[in-house]
Amino acid sequence: VNPLWAEKAYPSLKLLSAWFADLLLRVDQCVEWTRVLTLLKSVWLSGLFNSMSFLTSNMQVASRFNKLPLDFLTNRCRFYNTRDLNDISGVPEKGVNVHGLFMEGAGWEDGKGDEEGYITESKMKDLHPVMPICNIYSVHIDDMSWVAMYNCPVYSTSMRGATFICQANVRMDPDDNETRWILAGAALLTQDD
Repeated sequence: VNPLWAEKAYPSLKLLSAWFADLLLRVDQCVEWTRVLTLLKSVWLSGLFNSMSFLTSNMQVASRFNKLPLDFLTNRCRFYNTRDLNDISGVPEKGVNVHGLFMEGAGWEDGKGDEEGYITESKMKDLHPVMPICNIYSVHIDDMSWVAMYNCPVYSTSMRGATFICQANVRMDPDDNETRWILAGAALLTQDD
């Protein structure tokens, strides 16, 4: 991508043709969102120019609804066992559904039935497995349980660093240790470079 464009655009490591195709998908999401003028049943997180602001606005909505200061809330991520948007019936009761996340440095094991999946060893030749659709909703910090959860960083690109968006709680096996995933460099990405 031309450095002058990259300076004004969203973070991306894609080559020009893939970058332009990605840009068109972003425009399509914005057009659809402005057409319906309501929250989409699932938002493509990478399709937003500033994903962090969108997730903060999710907390602000919950903060106003519950009449709590924003500092008392945190986002909770719950991954469904589907990657197909057609399996989602509509807007969730609480929070927002997001899709388009990829795991790096680990793999993902889908849960059975309504049981949430969990982080696992990566599979051979699967560098960035596609994550299931995720429901992100706000909870009071005292109600947030970090038992068997990995505090997983979310980045826009695999360059990480300045592309940090937030930290997501990712379910682990109950016998697992968070240090294992920190040392593995496990993180969620919004773009598969």
